[in-house]
Formats: sequence, C-alpha cells, structure tokens
Amino acid sequence: MDADNYNSFSYYHANINLLWASLLIEELTRHGIKDFCIAPGSRSTPLTLAVANHAKTIPHVHFDERGLGFFALGLCKASAKPVVIITTSGTAVANLYPAIIEARQSHLPLIILSADRPPELIDCAANQAIEQQHIFAHYPVFFKQIPSPTTEIQPNYLLSSLNQGVALQEMNQGPIHFNISFTEPLYPKQELINFKDYLSSLKYWTEQVDPFIYYHQTESITLSSPINLPSPKTLVIAGRLQNKQQALAIEQFCIQHQLPLFADVQSQLQDSEQNILHYDLLLMNQTFSDLIQESALIIQFSDQLISKRLTQLIDNSTASLWVVSEHQQRIDPTHSATQRFITSASTFVCSVEQQSHPDQDWLSKIVNIQKKLNTTLTTYTHSPGLNEINSITYLLNDSSKQIMLGNSLVIRIADMFACTAAQIYSNRGASGIDGLIATAVGIAKQKNTVSSLVIGDTSFLYDLNSLALFKQLNNPFIILLLNNDGGGIFNLLPVPAAQQQQFYQNPHGLTFAQTCAQFSINYTKPRTFSEFKAHYQTALMNNTQNCTTLIEVCTDNTLTARQLDTIKEQIKNAII
Repeated sequence: MDADNYNSFSYYHANINLLWASLLIEELTRHGIKDFCIAPGSRSTPLTLAVANHAKTIPHVHFDERGLGFFALGLCKASAKPVVIITTSGTAVANLYPAIIEARQSHLPLIILSADRPPELIDCAANQAIEQQHIFAHYPVFFKQIPSPTTEIQPNYLLSSLNQGVALQEMNQGPIHFNISFTEPLYPKQELINFKDYLSSLKYWTEQVDPFIYYHQTESITLSSPINLPSPKTLVIAGRLQNKQQALAIEQFCIQHQLPLFADVQSQLQDSEQNILHYDLLLMNQTFSDLIQESALIIQFSDQLISKRLTQLIDNSTASLWVVSEHQQRIDPTHSATQRFITSASTFVCSVEQQSHPDQDWLSKIVNIQKKLNTTLTTYTHSPGLNEINSITYLLNDSSKQIMLGNSLVIRIADMFACTAAQIYSNRGASGIDGLIATAVGIAKQKNTVSSLVIGDTSFLYDLNSLALFKQLNNPFIILLLNNDGGGIFNLLPVPAAQQQQFYQNPHGLTFAQTCAQFSINYTKPRTFSEFKAHYQTALMNNTQNCTTLIEVCTDNTLTARQLDTIKEQIKNAII
C-alpha cells in the first residue's frame, strides 16, 4: 500500500471487528490466496464483509457448511493452493469436520476462519454458542484462538499469528484453524472510526504489498548419498499423486531401469506404457502372482492404494519395502517398510544410481502375461449390455480432462479396468461418501473446463444439497450416476446374508429424473451401452445455460459382483 491507501485503510472501518477481519483477509491475499468460501451467517459478518470489500478475493457462497467444506476441498485439489472457509458460530463450524478430516488425510491446505461468541457467552446458555476451541481435535496442523478484537491488542499480534499458521501449513500440508471471537456490534455503522494511531505499528506493512513476516525454508534437491537398488527385480508401485510432474518422474525412472510399474488409478500414470494394466485382477492368477513375488525390492511412491490384493501382496512378500513420500506421516498399513524416504518422487529417482544389468527378461514375462489376459477383460468392458464396468471404463478412457471418482464400488472398478489419461481426483484420505458432489463442483469451477463425476446412488443421496452448486459452472459437466438401488459394494464383502439388505445395502427404490428437474440438471437414462456412449458424447457438447447432464445407469444390484466372480475365475484358471 502507498501512503494514500494507508490513510484510507485507517479511516475505512466502522468498528474494530471489521478492521481486524480486513487485516486478516488482506494478509491472506498477500500470500497469494484468492478463493474464499463463505456460508451465510451473522457472527461471521466482519469476515464476510472484509472479503466482499476486497478487490483481490474470489468469493464462493453456499448455504450448506458441510457441502461448502467439500467444495473448498475441490478448489484446493484443483489449484494446489490454500483455500479459505468462513463460517458463523455453533454447529456451522461442526459441519466442516468431515472435510477437515479429509483435508488432513489428503494433505490439503484449507484455512478455516470460524467466527465465535466472545468468552463471556460460552457455557451460559447463550444462543448459538458452543465450545469451538480445538473443535477439530488434532486434525488441523495448526490452531489459534483469536481473542475479541480490541485496540488494547496490537495489530502486529494478529498478523504474526496468521503468518505462523500459514508457514507451518507450508511445512506440513494440511488444514489450519483460526477461531475468532467477535463481540457485537457485528454490522458496521455509518460513522467511520479513525484507526490511524492504532495502525502506526503497521506503517511499513501498509506501505508495501508483502506479507508481514517472511518464513525462509530450505529443501535439499538431492538425498545425502546415492541410492543403489539391491536387485534388478524391483517392483514399483505408484499410489495417489496429484502432481503430474512427480508422476512422470516415476514413469521415467521405471523406463530407465526397466522396472514393472503398478499404477493406481489415482497416480495419473494408469495410461503409462510401463504400467501393468489390470494388475489387481491379474494377481488372481498364480503364475502372474508367483512372477511378481520374485521381486526382491518393492518401491512404493505415495499412499492410499485402492487394490486390497496389492496390499496383501506387500504384506506377504519377502521383498524389502521402501516407501517414498514428501509428507511426514506414516505410510505403512502392513507394517512392512524397511526404509522410509521423506522426499519427493523426483528427488528420490534422481538419487538412484543406474543399474548395470536391468532384468529385462523378468519384465518381459510380466508384460506378456498382461497382454494375454487383456482379451478376457475386453469381453466385459465392451459388452453391448449396459453395466457399471463398461460405463465407468468408457467414460474414463474417453476423457483427458478431470474426473472425480466416488468411493466404494466406483473407484475399485476404475482401478481394475480403466486405462485413462484423465486427471483423476478422489477423496481417499478418509474414503468417506460424504461431500463427493461438492468436491467435484469445486474442481470443475477451479479448472473451468469440461469435468465429470462418477458416483454411486447412496453417495449421491448423501450430498443432494450440493446439486445447487452446479448453477455456478459455465462448462459441460457430466455426472455418471450408477444406481444399483443401494450399497452394491456389500455384495463383494462377506456380509451375513440375513442382514445384508436391511442393514447394509439399504435399498431405496429411487430414480433421479425429478431430482434433476428440481435443480435444472439435464437428465438421461440410457438402456444400452451404445445409447450410453451417444448420451455421453452429447453431454460433452452441451453449451446451453444448464450445462450439467446426469446420466443414470440403472443396474441389478448383484450384476457387478457376478461379473467380477466370473472374471476372477477365468483369470485364476488361465493357463499361461
């Protein structure tokens, strides 16, 4: 800010609440933060007005705090930058909890600014007053209780506290939480107050555009010593990765050292020529499994593997397990890791010395088995009858844009069958079914291009409020809704038959044409695979005002389970 801006900043505010809120928002924008997600509320008025009055903010408003939290997650995933959430006091804050958990588990930098009642209104039956300090337990990587704004506390305290939280977030990616006690009056009066003397300690800050404090962090671009692979029979596993450059570094590493790659659908490498497609299903074949078990070393990049069979292989393997991730959390559900590298994939692979004799024969045997068994799977991915397997696979393989995958059955089918070049997003930190629609809309709004969501019917029902967010989009959006009338995933689990329908699958008997009409969403219900492909291609071209299309694929609840059983038997008994 120059001197004139400093003077206007001093006189602009009608009360100390708005001043403190404006200082916070200004400092956040100086860190390059633009997206501010706001749920309407009274106690948070100072923060809301500070965002509304700031030229560099992009406000997003939604009436449902739970949906707002997951919408912010989507913005954050797609931009790889911090996103701010503002809520009023009471249960509005508590409704963010699922999104906060997902953000921590997925290393996403959400910033929560929650408005609170002042201390004198807590624990005395005051309206909309609950205990908000540490409401999210240990899931935020930083928490700060901000007292009621007053001129008795220097503004330096406010900015230095904010900068401490932002700096810690940069070192340990995850959500941070500032709980701010606002005392009435919350709404500005017409007369303005001169805060020039109060802001005198910030004169240098108000005359420039940099953050109040610079935190200097350093990161080594190489490991302390070169890494030697102990065996040419090394299996590489790529888990959840959002950074495409990091993913490509892993791919190049596998090419350079002639190593087989098992690429999770979340890895952004599923379409890589090095990837052993359909490895989850291939592990059912004893010849293939025995070949993989010859590996003396397994290198796993990142976390949240979809395939349970792959996790079981790691658990049962005699190979050493190296785990590579830049995040500090423990990534070892089988408790098998022998070495843990806390660094990026690119840093790790640059530190590995070239092998003199890669085992090309071992790799060739693995690839040849994979090619032979592809025909078995094509029967299901291209069958004329419409089902969950061919509809999911077609949508993923046809797209090079971004796709949000639902949990439960959806992401497992995608991991087993697809070969996609699309940017894949998921909420696999905690793997909940809540907020999937909202996250998908946040991603689409941030990317501002064609996007898709593949979701099951129970997950869809769970987040219906978020359908209101689609009116914010300006590009085609396709929802592939797989309606198997309840939790089809439980057909794959050893659930007691007597209780399966009532207590697990919970069939609802609903279809969603009227829901789409209510939210002005285009609706189609194809009957054949050919119709599905045609409806999908039409939806991609939808440039009307209502640019969202829902394609509802209705299937028998047991169909996918029966198809998978048949596929597994064919692969298991295949003689290679």
